[in-house]
Amino acid sequence: MSVSYRQPGVVLTDRRFTVPLDHADPGGETIELYAREAVASDKADQDLPWLVYLQGGPGFGANRFIGRPAWFGRALKDYRVLLLDQRGTGASTPANRQTLPLRGGPAEQADYLAHFRADAIVRDCEAIRPQVTGGAPWTVLG
Repeated sequence: MSVSYRQPGVVLTDRRFTVPLDHADPGGETIELYAREAVASDKADQDLPWLVYLQGGPGFGANRFIGRPAWFGRALKDYRVLLLDQRGTGASTPANRQTLPLRGGPAEQADYLAHFRADAIVRDCEAIRPQVTGGAPWTVLG
């Protein structure tokens, strides 16, 4: 279930996606990704192209903008923007000092963290893109 809310000039929708921990094993363990969809309130009913924003890292979720500052305001003139909390960050399934010890010792933790590299983030994006854009291409900003 998606939840939408408004800020001045922007409609925001919280979205959640389930993806495989290991894309090579799609039937195995899964994790959840969180993303915030943003669209200019005067364009909320329009079929706009998508821009997915990948926050630089490591370890931080996407920005939680208030209003339409800087590049975000400019992007909202032409796009629906998806602010993705990449795997292990923000409101997505965490990988941190509280969760890693639950995986076992150092070797097991390292094996788990091997699934949190840039190649897995790209595969996450491609896994959720059909749900977001219907399969259409999107623009990436990171």
